[in-house]
Amino acid sequence: MKKIILAACLASVVTVPLRADLKYTTHMEIKKAEKAAEQPANPMIGMMADAVMKQMVPGGEADVVYLVGEKGARIEYMQSAMGQPAGTITIFSPDGNLSVLNPKEKTYWKTSVQSALEGMKTSGVPTPEVTAKRTGQFDTIAGTKCEVVTFDWKMNLPIPAAARSNLPPDFPTTLNMTGDACTTSDQYQKYAEIVAKGANAMMSAMGFDKIAQGGLVLRQRMQLMGFEMRSAVTQISEEPAPAGAFEVPADFKEVPMPGPGK
Repeated sequence: MKKIILAACLASVVTVPLRADLKYTTHMEIKKAEKAAEQPANPMIGMMADAVMKQMVPGGEADVVYLVGEKGARIEYMQSAMGQPAGTITIFSPDGNLSVLNPKEKTYWKTSVQSALEGMKTSGVPTPEVTAKRTGQFDTIAGTKCEVVTFDWKMNLPIPAAARSNLPPDFPTTLNMTGDACTTSDQYQKYAEIVAKGANAMMSAMGFDKIAQGGLVLRQRMQLMGFEMRSAVTQISEEPAPAGAFEVPADFKEVPMPGPGK
């Protein structure tokens, strides 16, 4: 269940040549929801939610730096977040492959977006039900105009039928999430398409492409299991990426992909 929630929360290649690359930083924060009605009724669920949310953003807040260009997409975790240790770098290449780098140990492991999608399917992750609606209201985040989109997200938990009879009456059989986001429309559209074909291809399997509405998500607020997670782009600009930003350094050693729980 932890992996399902992590996959659901997290947050990222076209042939048109780009004049530059897009660099933006997203700040994430997570805290318990203020309204008592949003707290889990079952104490066991509350304990589990607390453990999961601490794994998502152990320090309560974190910054993630994105680089997007015709050579792919690069995501760098400045602090521990979404199950990734601080300093982790993920590189998505145009061919659908991705490399996860550990700069501290100078190692990396490889997989592909397709393999990740197949892994989710094999593990029994259900397809969520997502409804998203443009509100016609606009905001400005980091100097960029975006439209507010509200959403409801629901997914049945893959609980075996034999186990359901042993669960407490108030144990949830679905994950429900509500929130709103602010997404770009025309500005940075070419980069949004790149992100959609890379990192967001996996998020699309969880229904989050409907929230993005074909743009870049500049701000997002989600409420899940008595917690609220907020994210917002703090700075965004078009600039050339450093040389080798979308490549694995030559002195890094390839290691096997970590197994479950690692």
